[in-house]
Parts: sequence; C-alpha cells; structure tokens
Amino acid sequence: MSARESLMEMGFAPERIEWALRSTNGTLEAALDHIEMHQDEPVPPDATSPVGDDAESSETAVPQCNVCNKQFRDMDLAKYHADKSGHEDFSESAEAIKPLSPEEREKRLAELREKAALRRSAQEAEYAKDQRANEMIRRKAGQEAVQAREELERKERIKEAEKKRRERLEDMAAKERVRRQIEEDKQRRAEKAAREKELRQGIQKPAAPAVPLAAQLPKVSGHGTETRLRVRAPGGIWMGTLSVDATLNDVEKAVLSDGKGGSASSLAFSTTFPRKTYTSEECSQTLQALGLYPNAALEAQ
Repeated sequence: MSARESLMEMGFAPERIEWALRSTNGTLEAALDHIEMHQDEPVPPDATSPVGDDAESSETAVPQCNVCNKQFRDMDLAKYHADKSGHEDFSESAEAIKPLSPEEREKRLAELREKAALRRSAQEAEYAKDQRANEMIRRKAGQEAVQAREELERKERIKEAEKKRRERLEDMAAKERVRRQIEEDKQRRAEKAAREKELRQGIQKPAAPAVPLAAQLPKVSGHGTETRLRVRAPGGIWMGTLSVDATLNDVEKAVLSDGKGGSASSLAFSTTFPRKTYTSEECSQTLQALGLYPNAALEAQ
C-alpha cells in the first residue's frame, strides 16, 4: 500500500496528504511528521497538486541537530525543531533514518487522531458559542423592534384619542349653538303669531320699546365671563380665551398677532354649523351678542 493510500485510510484530508507528500521525501513517516507539525496551519493553494507514488527510503543526506544528535526527515522538521528547542547547530547526515515500526506508526497515528479530535471539538464549541451570541443579538434586535412598534402605536392611540376629544367638544359646541338658534326662532315665531292674533281680534297694544340683542341674552357672570375660541385660519389653528365682551375684531387682532393669519392682513369670519358668514357690522358686536360663548369654532379667511 502506498503512503498516499495509507494516509487516506487513516482519515486525513486529501489536500493535507498532498501537501505533506510534496513537502517531504514521500515516505509515510515523513508525511506523518509533516501533517503533525502543520496540523493547525491552512493548506497553501499551490500545495495540493498530486505527486507521484511513494518514494522508498532515500539515501540523500538529512538534517541533523549537533546539540541533541537528532535527525530529521526534511528541512521543515529541522526548522520546527530549531524554533521549539532554540538549537542552532545543524549539519547534514548521510545516515539513513530508521523507518517507524508498525507499533510506532500506530502510536503516532493515534496521537494525531486524538489531537485532531480535540481540535474539532474546540472548533465545534467555538462555533456553538458564536451561534448562541448571534441568536442573542437577533432576539435583542427583535425585542427592540417590537418595543419601538408598540411605542409608536401607543403615541398614535393618544393622538387619535385627543383628536376625537377635540371633535367631540366642537360637536357639542355646535349643537349648543343650534339649540339656542332654534329656541330663538321658536320664540320669534310665537311672538309673531301672538301679534297676528291680536290684530285679528282688533286688540291694539302699544309697541314694546326696542331692546338691544345684547340685553335680551342671559347675563354672564362669575366663571362665565370668558369664552373659549378655536379658529381655523390660513396660518393654522388658533385657540384662545377672550372676554365675552370682546368683538370679532378683537379675535382678528389676536389671530394675526399670533402669526396664524398667514399672509393675510385682514380676516373674514364664518361658522360651518350653522352656516353663517359675519358682516363687518357684526364683527364690531360682542361675542356674547353674537352667541359665541361659552365656546365657539370659527373659520377665518
């Protein structure tokens, strides 16, 4: 059986066998020594080309350490010995190196297999450690992504709840204005019907003196002396609190001074529900007289 076949039978990688055979005199013992010495090194790319069949024991001179009289099968082994021992006195010897006996060869093979098994075990342990570390990193990244998504969803829920709350308040204010308008219309219709009835019956009553609209409205006192306003203006939403005695002209000044008027120098006010656009004369009336209390939502253009 050739040295290559023997090494293949021992379970060594083909590329490492070719490297050992190319780097030595081709004997099984020299190849085993080379594999043992370079077992932790990567195989050079140009060292795996197949070589010829095994060479028998060569009579060529071999390196010898003059310090410990130890012979080596090739220069690589001699250099390895010099690095390990610190010996520097070497010479060439023509004495043939005695081949390993079957027992010595089997012992050497067992040692090499044990070292290879330990190396594989260490590599597998390191690989498992790296896998666990990568898994922890992956899980942490996943947890952080979930937390970020939950925080974003929480903020969105808060924004949506605040939006609904504002819409609910605006809707309540609009309904209150409609209710007051209906009551006023009902009262006017009742007064008109009463006057027509009196006319039909020939009853004449002195006309009641005209009472300003502001005097007809209920008095506002205590905490009801102010009104909360929300104005959708060209420059954004303006929200604030003014006295019920303030006018729409005062509201215009407040919106413009706060920078919510955009590029406009003056504003026209209206409501969407009920639909109404305020005239310049109405803009000089108080918010109480216009029914814009205790809160109101306006459009400004």
